[in-house]
Amino acid sequence: MSGWSVSALAVMAALGVPLALTLVVMLPPTRKAGVMLAPWAALPTLGLALGGGTQLNWPHVLLGMRLYSPDEVTRTYLLFTGVLWLFSGLFARGYLREDGRKASFWGFYLATLVGNVGAVLARDMASFYLFFAMMTFCAYGLVVHSRDERAARAGRVYIIMALVGEVLLLAAFFLIAGTRINLTFDEVPRVVAESPERTLICALILAGFGVKVGVLLLHMWLPLAHPVAPAPGSAVLSGTIIKVGVLGWLRFLPLGEARVPEVGQVCVAAGLAASFYGVLVGLTQKDAKTVLAYSSISQMGFLTLAVGLALGAPEAAPALVGAVLVYATHHSLAKGLLFLGAGLVHETGRRGWRAVVVWVGLVWAGLEIAGAPLTSGALAKLSLKSAEAVAHAPEVVPTLLSLAAVGSTLIMARFLARVLPDAPEQGARDTGGMWLSWVLLLVVDTVLLVRPPVGAELLPRLLEPKNLGSAAWPVAVGVALSAVAWRMRRSRSVPEIPAGDVLWPLSRLVLPGWRLLTRGAEREDSKPSELSVFTLRWFARLRDVFLRMVDQGEAGLSRLSHVGFLLLVFLGVFLFLLVR
Repeated sequence: MSGWSVSALAVMAALGVPLALTLVVMLPPTRKAGVMLAPWAALPTLGLALGGGTQLNWPHVLLGMRLYSPDEVTRTYLLFTGVLWLFSGLFARGYLREDGRKASFWGFYLATLVGNVGAVLARDMASFYLFFAMMTFCAYGLVVHSRDERAARAGRVYIIMALVGEVLLLAAFFLIAGTRINLTFDEVPRVVAESPERTLICALILAGFGVKVGVLLLHMWLPLAHPVAPAPGSAVLSGTIIKVGVLGWLRFLPLGEARVPEVGQVCVAAGLAASFYGVLVGLTQKDAKTVLAYSSISQMGFLTLAVGLALGAPEAAPALVGAVLVYATHHSLAKGLLFLGAGLVHETGRRGWRAVVVWVGLVWAGLEIAGAPLTSGALAKLSLKSAEAVAHAPEVVPTLLSLAAVGSTLIMARFLARVLPDAPEQGARDTGGMWLSWVLLLVVDTVLLVRPPVGAELLPRLLEPKNLGSAAWPVAVGVALSAVAWRMRRSRSVPEIPAGDVLWPLSRLVLPGWRLLTRGAEREDSKPSELSVFTLRWFARLRDVFLRMVDQGEAGLSRLSHVGFLLLVFLGVFLFLLVR
């Protein structure tokens, strides 16, 4: 240990401190001390982002663990991850001080932090997958924290979607690795670019990480999980955890190495569709945090679009990756302010100088998401449009992005309109710690606008009249439309689409059959109707046919490779959970 440098110790501390605190919180004798120190667990991560470290190679750990690289992607991710986890932890200290399950929250919170930071630091496939899976499954505890029926349903959907993503990623990783045991991230883009299965690998990577990002049709868990999680949990779920899915795209796709136009075009179309779909569904929601969840789906559409353009134009990949980093940093802090602020308004109420500061901060964060002039959102969208010009994107794309910015303004107005009625007239208790941590996050967000970690060269261009006008008119149109909708709110009501949207019709198809199959086991004293008996017999016949097919295919399983057998096992687990 004496031979290790300070920079190496900094890398170890970023992982070791939250991991040690997880164990401390789990043990009853040390739990009180662990809960007291847990809010500060992300401090080493922030220190590593600001100070730097050195790459660690542990050949005897896992399949050869490699951690940290001083590249722009790693440093940027460490910065906004450390900032948001630190201030969310400090906020949680006050938010959960009367919660009987706070020890459980801190255990899952710290373990999820370890996975999040480890995925950012990982420099090889096996290490990344270890930490990514740890983050994914430990975040389940944040989703189901309240232990009520809504949380249980959200947790069930979350874990099913997570397993879908894991199956897709494992298939992609096996195809990438081939006969190799492990690959570093320096090798992965080249290996994928040269693979004869390049298109399939890219599709699996996009879909597998797309579950975490909330890509359209893989987004159903977001609007269910965000509203039920505690405010600090929602902040990190939306602010950093979904960005790890984007990080997976940056690490595993052959960006800058090969052109994959067919996959890129699908990605661009999906990104544009999500940017509008998230707004349209979000505007029908009544819960403020659900509105924010659909806003995240819309905003992640912009990053999906950028990645799709990079797949179609390798020469523009550096500019597009830079735009993704600017956008990810902006969205992480702005969305963290909104989710934490939504929890804070219940404590500050509508009156008093602290409440005024919170409302001003919420409006500011909403303007950032909308991309108003002189905000981090304007910088992010300018960066994205500049990169699109390098990629020679179709002329319609900038126009559609400006229209999507109108939608971003509308959905932020919807959020402010829904969070205001939820606030009491007076605060219920002292919110000093929560309020102070939230204000400090607001200050950091403003400082990073003046001194951004990436995209600083674009700051002078924000003041150009052309760019000021380009950022201003979508917000002005969105505000005008919101005012019109506000005046018409009494005469017309918009029907609310159930949270999870496309999941709702799917559940109507799957659940009735499952309930009919299990009704006899759940209620032995109830007499089934004739229709139920007929339906049960029909399902029984299908079951017999399926079992015969299984018997006939049993011999074939022995001829499958170990990879194929593993995928069949995961598919069986997924089908079982789906009908649950």
